[in-house]
Amino acid sequence: MKSILTVLFALSLASLLTLHADDSAKSGTKTAEPQFVYFKGSFTKYHHGKREEALDLIHSRFWAVDQVVGRKPIPFDFLTGQWDHMVFFRLHGGLADVELEKDAMQAKWDRQLEKQEGGPDKAKELMDYHESLVMKSGDGLFKVPAADVDFSDQYYNNGGKPTYYRVNFSKYKSGKKEQAIDFIMDNFRPVRLAIGGSVIPMFSVAGGWDHIVFFPMPGGLGDFESDSLSDAWEEEFAKRQGSRDKAAEATKFYTGLVKESITEIAKARWKK
Repeated sequence: MKSILTVLFALSLASLLTLHADDSAKSGTKTAEPQFVYFKGSFTKYHHGKREEALDLIHSRFWAVDQVVGRKPIPFDFLTGQWDHMVFFRLHGGLADVELEKDAMQAKWDRQLEKQEGGPDKAKELMDYHESLVMKSGDGLFKVPAADVDFSDQYYNNGGKPTYYRVNFSKYKSGKKEQAIDFIMDNFRPVRLAIGGSVIPMFSVAGGWDHIVFFPMPGGLGDFESDSLSDAWEEEFAKRQGSRDKAAEATKFYTGLVKESITEIAKARWKK
């Protein structure tokens, strides 16, 4: 995994530095807080008939370690699509963590796993067994608006009850990625914040999909059938754009930046 992420790091660092420089130039000031917080994403597909066993292992053994060491991964179990499990780990040291063989949190996690399982050999045996259940895997680097990382507090405070999400994957047209992200930040995000929306946005630093966003479905799987924006969102968006006609034009403009988009269903069941 390190080699892949290191390549992504090398490919993206120059453009990210330019992006942050542009942000400072636009505002006229240098902020102490970064605009984005970074996450490492891991995607897994298990062998036929091994999905439930693998997920139960994650929930019963790996999450037990997470809770002890205070790591807060953002995991999802997919009901549709090519992946069975997707999880995001925050890079507390920023992109510099990609260069490390193990960041501080991962080293702490490994030590606790060894303690939980009864020693390094037992811990390795468990990790190897999990790997034997894996058919294919992938990874990537993502960024989330720094002011939005508190989504994790709401995500974790669900008492272990399964929460369903509509997950949109978007790939933008060549050369349109940054324009699309700017549009989301300037137009869609303020609407979400105004109505108290709790989506989880992941902007890809490099990789297959440019944008992955998780929309909670409070009504469960029945919410997926409608596949529509809430009345509150549409009303607030129209108000900010100036009218419903202008809102429709803005939506059409954004849609024009998108090359490909798919929607899947995922489930989160973390218990704090």
